[in-house]
Amino acid sequence: MRSTLYIGFLLVLLPCSACTLIRPRPSPHSAFTIDHVSQTLDSLERLLRYFDKNRGSLIVDSMWAIRMIQGGLEDTVKKAHVDNSASVLERVSSIALFARKISEKGIFYAKRNAAVQFEKFSELLSRPFVYENLLGGTIGRIDSSLIFVKESHLNIEPKESDDCLMGTIGSGHYRGLKCTITDKCWRQITDKGQKEYSITHQLLFFFLIKHYNCSEAIDTKGGEAAVAELAKSFCSNIYNEMESIFSRGVDPGVDQDLVMEQIMFCGGAGFVEDFVRPNVLEMMLDWQREDGCYAPYDGSHLPEAIALHSKKSRERALQRRKMVEKLANDFNQDQNYFMMRKPLSEAELRDGCMMHMSSVAGGALTIYVRAMLQYKLYTDFNIVQYRIQDVAYGQPQAFLVIFLAVLAIILAFKLGSAPVRCCVRFISIIRLRRNSWQLHSV
Repeated sequence: MRSTLYIGFLLVLLPCSACTLIRPRPSPHSAFTIDHVSQTLDSLERLLRYFDKNRGSLIVDSMWAIRMIQGGLEDTVKKAHVDNSASVLERVSSIALFARKISEKGIFYAKRNAAVQFEKFSELLSRPFVYENLLGGTIGRIDSSLIFVKESHLNIEPKESDDCLMGTIGSGHYRGLKCTITDKCWRQITDKGQKEYSITHQLLFFFLIKHYNCSEAIDTKGGEAAVAELAKSFCSNIYNEMESIFSRGVDPGVDQDLVMEQIMFCGGAGFVEDFVRPNVLEMMLDWQREDGCYAPYDGSHLPEAIALHSKKSRERALQRRKMVEKLANDFNQDQNYFMMRKPLSEAELRDGCMMHMSSVAGGALTIYVRAMLQYKLYTDFNIVQYRIQDVAYGQPQAFLVIFLAVLAIILAFKLGSAPVRCCVRFISIIRLRRNSWQLHSV
């Protein structure tokens, strides 16, 4: 009788143990979990609440960030992988709706606070914005052979950039003349050898060309195939810059802003494997203040996977912060604010919040949400879901567990107490396999 009860206990335990021990095969993004999704949505919501609370201080950059969050999240819901839960998608929709309401209320203040820039780029702020894949919908990988061997000597002036952008989106003195892309503008957009903010700014034009359906305007220049090729070249160089920053340690302020802009543009372009990474996301989440905004980070936390902040960088935090404050105070909003895309264009509020940094953070976090949900990069640590996923994807370990469980039941009826030793041995083997899978997934 005792052996029969023991067999019954083991047979009840066996399927549950299999559910917890069998895991999906490790992937490049196996470290993403449902917690990353939840925390990123929390971060976006806090950022939006900060913008809403301080809408009297909104500028062109922050308004565009709100439009990016709105458009990116709406697009995510439309294209989300079928395995995402309804509750997650409902929350994404709710945050997108919140962003839309803030943009409707904040547009007045952005116009009041930066009238010259607003007049130039009002068309860009009039509707949600989506960073659409520049690679024909595929996932791209960077290519180290495309790294520039020398730096370009072409100096792209802010006024010229403004003019090219206004011609693309049909605003300012190009109102009604959308998709005006001159040969001079195309040379600037496609010039190889630019770096940092200049090269991310070049990528911005490709997104605008796609967003405003200007493909016909560049047909004679190589069309979308040329854009895809240039995007791969530019993002390969941007990736190289980003890795260099991580290697030496992220300087508070300037590097933070640049890294998030790099992720926003190249992650949005389709280079998910290289730019959407759990350890970098955790770092970005640490940068956010409790009130939701972003400012130069001088904390001591280091993500487990990689020490992205060097000791020397943290020691320079206060010095860097003072420098950025000075640049912000000296900044004249009548200059080409929106298109400079440099730390000089930063604007700091009285509470220390950096508006441009917070804006690119919103764009980068939205790219993370879109990537995790659209490609289902995260895992949900639910034992029943693991069992279903393993069977659905034909994982041989899952089928083996089910087969042996059924076999054990049959043996229990036919052989009485003999299966006890068999079941104990089987569970020991499963535990050994579990440890092996955990080691391989680290």
